[in-house]
Amino acid sequence: MSKSMTINRTIGRSRWAAVAPLLLGLSVFLALSACRTGPGFMADPQMRADNAEAHLDRLVRGAYPTRAFVRIESLRNDDLLSSEELDQWWERALDASSDALRQAVESGEYRRAVSLFRSLTRLEEEQRVGEFNLDLLFFTWAEHYVEEGNAPAALNVLLRMPGLETLTDESLAKYATFALEHNNSHAIGELLRVAEQRELEDTLINRSRSHLARESQPNDMIAGTATVWVNKGIRMDRGVGRPDQVIGSGFFIDRRGYLITNYHVIASEVDPTYRGFSRLYVRLPGAPEERIPARVVGYDRIFDVALLKVEVEPEYVFSLTDIRELRPGSPIFAIGSPGGLYNTITSGIISAGGRRFLQMGDALQVDAPVNPGNSGGPLIAPNGDLIGVVFAGIPQFEGINFAIPSFWVQYFLPQLFEEGEVRHPWMGVAVQETRRGFEVMYVARHSPADQAGLRAGDLITEIEGQALRKISEGQSALLSRGPGELIRLSLRRDDVATERLLVLEDRPFSPLEDAFEFSPAHELFPALFGMEAREVGRLPWQSNYVVSHVYPGSIADETGLSANDPFSLRNFDVDTEFRVAFLQIIVRKRKAGFLESGVQLATLLEIDNFL
Repeated sequence: MSKSMTINRTIGRSRWAAVAPLLLGLSVFLALSACRTGPGFMADPQMRADNAEAHLDRLVRGAYPTRAFVRIESLRNDDLLSSEELDQWWERALDASSDALRQAVESGEYRRAVSLFRSLTRLEEEQRVGEFNLDLLFFTWAEHYVEEGNAPAALNVLLRMPGLETLTDESLAKYATFALEHNNSHAIGELLRVAEQRELEDTLINRSRSHLARESQPNDMIAGTATVWVNKGIRMDRGVGRPDQVIGSGFFIDRRGYLITNYHVIASEVDPTYRGFSRLYVRLPGAPEERIPARVVGYDRIFDVALLKVEVEPEYVFSLTDIRELRPGSPIFAIGSPGGLYNTITSGIISAGGRRFLQMGDALQVDAPVNPGNSGGPLIAPNGDLIGVVFAGIPQFEGINFAIPSFWVQYFLPQLFEEGEVRHPWMGVAVQETRRGFEVMYVARHSPADQAGLRAGDLITEIEGQALRKISEGQSALLSRGPGELIRLSLRRDDVATERLLVLEDRPFSPLEDAFEFSPAHELFPALFGMEAREVGRLPWQSNYVVSHVYPGSIADETGLSANDPFSLRNFDVDTEFRVAFLQIIVRKRKAGFLESGVQLATLLEIDNFL
């Protein structure tokens, strides 16, 4: 059943007449109560100070003591604690962060260790990280995956080393051989670049060069693909039972039987709201009549990616690349099972890049034929490089289809091997791209940005010293970090430059969905529809507003709304089943001579402008 929320329903005059005396009595009661309890309502300053210290103590003792630094910074603008007391808490947080770093390494929590290390160095506290450095942490993390036999994750983490050139000859030869054994062309190329700068054995270098020079044909890669089949039982349609099934595609990335597909193909396997029957199988190209049971290992709803496990050893494995320069017009191939027709290869070109089709990142637009059943299949270049994961097409328009670039999946590939849903870091702001930076449109309550003191109208000019102009660039900068990690933002507020310290937290799947429960409607207008509104009057049956700002290129802008347009809010509906929000208003547009007209604005809940 669809969950729907409606704000400001109309109340008839007769109904208002009936409830008016009750409301009047309630108002008098509240006024008298306020008079009686008002003086004691504000907490005692000492109590507030004790609560602040108790909160700091909890933060310092947590898994990420780095969270305490942001709280300490905010308390410096208050008079609850003295500067000396806050300095002492700062030292305690530094000591706790240093201890947490060592504990994380000892317990094998390398992702947490990297975040803590970066946070300490960001505070210029290098003396507190001991013998650790980023190269050592990433190398130790990669070795951990090697011990598990997890080649894709091991090579992915190894290539994150800032100083890949610091690898010893022995380690370089070991990982180059490892990459060759697992057909990881991307890792082979990066390690070969380092090997050629040294006098390593010619055999290894020649093997690497030969591997990269060999162009795999799409026909050879079919052995590394699979048809993903989800049996959802029987669906009743007008009294007639029909098989209910979902068909998609997938491709192997690990010889142990791990394969990539789309989340939406296997959603019924992990969606807690699904109440029906669901069984997941995989069919291989050489034995399409055989159904092999599969299970979901990890999944990412935001990027529509899932990792499956089957008990087979594939004949061919793909490797994700970090290719970012994909020019329109470049030829590509797609392999999949459209309509269940396995071993199907289609070809086309890249039509465009940078399509804002997902909540995070961007998508490739391709004209290769994509039909139901292709979802989750590989998109490959003529030389065999895996450049994307097919995930959607528009049935009404022939030749308009989309794929997720593989470099986005590289950011969270190791997390897919961990059971459950992938978590991404976020700041908690919706922004508008401008030539000078990101203009903050909306700050989510209780988010990292809210705790750091950001507000609408701020201009984010840099994230960690990097000037960014596209939202996808900002999201990329965050994806390379982790929850609990400190970052520095450069801002301009009222045309005055300032900085903020912010600690990243887990991003909710739908940032605005939670906000509907406790935020006034007009607070959400900037993020949803691209306009700011000021409430100018409220009646029991309607609320009145004036548009104070419209963001260029937004839904409100395309609808013709402009600053100083007065309007009455008639309805605000949120449908969480179809993932849409509707706003119905009676507006008197200034550009139309203030003639009254009805306007409806609609948008998807999963908007793409959050950092």
